[in-house]
Amino acid sequence: MAKNLTGQLLQEPEEVTASMRPDDEAPQEEKRRERRPPLLAVSLVRKATNVDSSISVEEMCNRIYRGVLMNDNKLKFWVDEDLEKNCFLLLAEGLFIAGGDETEHWGWTNEKEQCFSSEVEIPVAELLDICWLEFSGKFKTIKLSPKTTYEVAFVVKMRDDGSGLHGPVNLTLTLPDGTTQGRIENMEETPKGEWRDIPVGTFMTTPQNVGEISFSYCQVSGHWKSGLIVKGAVLRPKD
Repeated sequence: MAKNLTGQLLQEPEEVTASMRPDDEAPQEEKRRERRPPLLAVSLVRKATNVDSSISVEEMCNRIYRGVLMNDNKLKFWVDEDLEKNCFLLLAEGLFIAGGDETEHWGWTNEKEQCFSSEVEIPVAELLDICWLEFSGKFKTIKLSPKTTYEVAFVVKMRDDGSGLHGPVNLTLTLPDGTTQGRIENMEETPKGEWRDIPVGTFMTTPQNVGEISFSYCQVSGHWKSGLIVKGAVLRPKD
């Protein structure tokens, strides 16, 4: 043992054992079991999946964080595990697609989407041939987490054989108070064959923004277009 200046023996520090380590070094799975999802999320998932109060907290968290389909499979809901905020994907069947019911312009196929139980098949809209390309959606902000900045983005994929799509796209977001945001997305460098988020705009969920928002994607250049696949519009928290 070492001595201090008065000659007294100094006790050596004890070794820190694994059981004495801070909680932030606990296994990630243990942390997740201790978490409690937002009450609004619990209510939405119970209603969407018809579960009662007997379901375990662990199973409820599994459904909430991995996602569930609701509204006749036109909407996917989940909670961001890091931010503990609500997220939504308004699927293509829940959008208004100009000419979407005309088989010469649009077709419907299935794509796999991860949910709490497994990968499920969801319908996506595939552009066959059209000149006026436009689709839009609406969403009630009351379902979103309060005091949060949200981003709205369309989720699309360009087929390898797509044509006429590499031009400017007009994107618009309209808030409940009538405020409008607009931007232009240049699709020239958009990779083909993979899902991409096309940002529309951002907004804060405040009492002034309670109501319905609308968002649109419009590309109306004079040439014909084909090969765009639309999954839907995502609303996700940024903070």
